[in-house]
Amino acid sequence: MKNVIKMASVAAAVLALTQTMQATQLTGNIGFTGQVELNTSSPATASAVTSWIAPEVEGTSGAFTVIANNTPVTFTSSTWNFNTPFTLTGINPFWSVDGFTFVLQSSYILSQGGTPGSTGYTVVDGSGYVSGNGYSQTEMSWNFTISDPPANDTTPSWTFQASADSVPDGGATVMLLGIALSGVGLLKKKLMA
Repeated sequence: MKNVIKMASVAAAVLALTQTMQATQLTGNIGFTGQVELNTSSPATASAVTSWIAPEVEGTSGAFTVIANNTPVTFTSSTWNFNTPFTLTGINPFWSVDGFTFVLQSSYILSQGGTPGSTGYTVVDGSGYVSGNGYSQTEMSWNFTISDPPANDTTPSWTFQASADSVPDGGATVMLLGIALSGVGLLKKKLMA
């Protein structure tokens, strides 16, 4: 009987461990808009954002739907170079809003061109991760698009679109479930003997 209790305890512990290993991954999209100051007079030649002007949320889905459109967003106060090589620590935080924090790990200019002052543009892609509000750290891909302002304005406008897709946990949960089921199978075999 002692062995049965030991086996049942082991099986219960393994099942409990399986449950605690599961992480709540964030899924969804979030978009921002606003204006910026660049390190040059046009997105066609810019390589960095030197300051963010009135950034706010513009569109959400998934886990981000708890954030209302037009909610102010806090972006980094540091200069952001469009070509930021990958680092584990990245720019932390790059942005934050309503309990979510995003760490930029890398970025690069995907496309840039046009005529400064009329049709200049830059598209920057990158990666990083978001966490907060009970969600575990989740990878995100994103893009930042900026174009020259209309003739009546002097500040370029931009959009930032980020997408988080749930990423498998590498099989740890399945492995632990297999161990738990093996333990239950051994327990059954013990009880049958």
